[in-house]
This record gives sequence, C-alpha cells and structure tokens, in this order.
Amino acid sequence: MTDHAAAPQPHDPAAGPAPAGAPAPAGAPAPAPAQAPDASPWAPDASPWAADAAPAAPDAAPAAVPAETEEERAARRTRRRKAAVRWSCAVLVFALAGTGTALAVTAPDRTDIPGLATASDGRYTFPPLALPPLPSGKAAPDLKDKSTDKGTDQGKHSHQADLRHLLLPAPKEAGGSLNPPVFPAPTAPASASASASATAAPSDTSSAGPTASASATAPASAAPAGAAPADWVPCDAMTGELQNPARLRELLLQYVCRGATVREWTASDGTSTRIRLLRFASSSEAWSTFSRVRSEVQLKVAPDARTVQYGGWGIPEGIELTSKESRESVGKDVPTTRVAYVSASDVIAVVTMTNPHGVPAAAFRQVVTLQSDLLG
Repeated sequence: MTDHAAAPQPHDPAAGPAPAGAPAPAGAPAPAPAQAPDASPWAPDASPWAADAAPAAPDAAPAAVPAETEEERAARRTRRRKAAVRWSCAVLVFALAGTGTALAVTAPDRTDIPGLATASDGRYTFPPLALPPLPSGKAAPDLKDKSTDKGTDQGKHSHQADLRHLLLPAPKEAGGSLNPPVFPAPTAPASASASASATAAPSDTSSAGPTASASATAPASAAPAGAAPADWVPCDAMTGELQNPARLRELLLQYVCRGATVREWTASDGTSTRIRLLRFASSSEAWSTFSRVRSEVQLKVAPDARTVQYGGWGIPEGIELTSKESRESVGKDVPTTRVAYVSASDVIAVVTMTNPHGVPAAAFRQVVTLQSDLLG
C-alpha cells in the first residue's frame, strides 16, 4: 500500500492556535514578524561610536589640475611686484609723515606749541647774561679762596669791572631788550682817595661824590648806542628808603664806600624791583657793613620784615645771602615785600621787590640768583 502525504488541512481558528510547525493555509496572510526585544544600550551595535568606528568610504580621486601656463606665471609675478611696490610706497609715506611730525614738534620751543605751553609761575625773561670786560692787567675776584685775609689781599678778592655793568638788566616783562649786553671799553676803577673824600659827607647828596669820580673815568658817551648802563648814585641814596636812615649814615661814615649804582623796573605783573650795589674799600669793611645792615636796618615798605631761610637756590660759593619778607601777605601767605641782602667780597647788593598783590617766590628767587651769579 502506497503512503501519500496528507494534504494540509486548514486550521480552524476555533480550535486554538496552530502548532508551531504547521504550515500556513493557502491564501492566509503571512504572519507579522515577531518584534525583536529592545536592544541593550551596551550592545556592540548600539554604541554611539559605532558609526565613527566604521571605515569611511574612500574619497573620490582628485580632479586633474591643468598645468599653469607661462603667461599665467608671468601675470602672477607682475601682480606680486605691483603689491610690493604699493606697500613700499605706503611704508615710505608713513615714515616721512612720522619724521616730519617729530621735527615739527621738537624743533620749536615747547612754549611756542599750542597746548604744551607751561603756565607761567612768575619768572621773568632776561637777555643772555655776560660779564663785562676787565681793565688791562686786572683779574676777576676769587671768592672761593679762603686761604688769605681778604682785608689785605684786595687785588685777588675785589671786583675790578665797572660796577654799573654788574647789575642785572631789566627783563622783557619790564620793557627790557632781549639782545645780549654790549659793554664799552673797560676803564680803570675810580681811585680810593677820590671816593673816600667824596664819601666823607654821605648826607650831602648834592656833592659829586662817587658819581662824579666814576663819570669822569667812564663818560656816558663811551657807551655804544643801545646800551643802557645803570646810573651812578651817592652811597647814601638808599637812606630815603629806610625807616632808620641815621643808622646807615653812621655805617657809611665808619666804613669806606667807594661807589654805588642802582637799577629798577616795574614788570607787567605789577611787581616793582630795585637792585642797589655798593662797593667798599675792602671785603672786610663790606662784610662788617653787610652784617649790620641786614640786622639793624629796616625798610619803610616792610618795617617788620622777618628773616626767612631758603634752600637749594644754587648761590655761587663765596657769596652770603640773607633774605627777608614782610609780615603783610595776600592770598596763600604771599608777602607783599621781599628783600635780599647779598655779600660778594667788596660789594654788597640789596634786592627789594614789592607788589600789593604779592611778590611771586619764583621771580624773587630768579632775580636774586642771577644777580648773585653776576657778582660771583
């Protein structure tokens, strides 16, 4: 008996699920594939670096670059040359502009450049200072030498130049000239005998005194045009400015004054300046007069003047300075009067500066320092 495979029978849904190995009936829809369980995040295929780890597809082969022609190479070289020339010109222009600006700023004086001028502190503008010529065979005083007695060695410590030319000139702010001073030919100083006889009666201002003696040796016509020498005055001419003039007359009778001169001006700021120079027969007599005048003589404009100390003025060696100022002051304790007594061997200088609005300290220091330089 021949066995035949039994034809598959259709499954009855009412009979339950078909067995696992049973074929699906003809015409029945294919069963849906079973849903795979969620992949674990730690599975190799689920790694976020899996895609990066996968080898990239090889790039396409680069396209062939056409060979550069000779014309293109020449054009490129021309462009480079033009660019180099343009940059070189630009650098040169900036260098020239910077150099011109630097010269324009540094060449003129700082005070002439707008915005860079320093505010004035009261100092004046003086012409270039110069010492007058000395008579033939005479030497300048050696104020630094302290090895010999200045009272006996007068040729070494006395001023031999014309006393009028040792005065500080007037500044620009007072109408003075900024041209360098022009001095006449030097003349011999007046004789001691003539000056001593003229000083015997210092109160007699009408007498010729040292003025006549000095004028005879140095006539005004000897001064060249444009020079403005100071005037010779009697030694006691200063007494009119003092509160106790008899004290100065007593000193002038006791010591020998050989001549006196004065220069005064009023600056644009209202400050009046008067400088007096007095020459004595010896440095010892000048020192005795200086030490007593600075302590015993009082000015009318500042009868209660007090002595003050200033440091760092740069006064030449061998010169003694005593400065005073009035107790009357304005503003920030700026005195209305400042006085300086200067001793330079056989010459005494008295500098008086007054201003009702206050005498600037810078101007006072400048005038005293420059006058001391001329005497030192």
